[in-house]
Amino acid sequence: MPLAPIELLRQWLKRTLPEAASQWLETEISRQSKTIDERRLGIALGLVGRRIGRAAMVVPAEAAAALQNYPGWQPEAWSTDEAARVALLLAAWHNDERTFVVRVERLCRTGELNERIACLKGFAVFPIPGLLLGCARDAARSSLQPQFEAIACRNPYPAAQFDSAAFNQMVVKCVFSGVAIETVVGLQERSNPELVRMLIDLVSERKTAGRSVPDSVHRYIASV
Repeated sequence: MPLAPIELLRQWLKRTLPEAASQWLETEISRQSKTIDERRLGIALGLVGRRIGRAAMVVPAEAAAALQNYPGWQPEAWSTDEAARVALLLAAWHNDERTFVVRVERLCRTGELNERIACLKGFAVFPIPGLLLGCARDAARSSLQPQFEAIACRNPYPAAQFDSAAFNQMVVKCVFSGVAIETVVGLQERSNPELVRMLIDLVSERKTAGRSVPDSVHRYIASV
């Protein structure tokens, strides 16, 4: 039986974090796993930056086999504080769909920016993904670049859950925002004539205005 994402994150973080940080995180995860404590969860999410710190996530080479069970998930692109926050949120999942959705919606709406970014990256492995679509769509429309990139880049959620119109708009916004479209998970698999048309129109508009688009956009158009 494949390990759940929370167990993988715990293993990787234990390898990466100093002992004191790892012990603190394990205590908070254990607390939420036993019973939901919204107040304590909020405090823990806020303390992650100080207790865990921000470092590159170390995902061991042998994790490749486990990651095959979670297509498109790229935890190596996460930082340790993001991974810790996602682990805490997963620990608070007790098959309580409505409670979980409300918690995620509240965090995406009112959380500190780094908390929102971590939460959105967690959409890659969160349960009940279909019920989180509203939050994801809001993030894809966000004017805050880090929040937009958290859902649009290296995140399998949009390719798995967005309809064609939403996915296409997100890809075009990547070009407008200076985000490399090659970071969009599932770009080739979700290719469709309307997206190609939109990108061709964008290239034409920019050429007329004397502006260029990245070579990756031209290569994508030529490849489909």
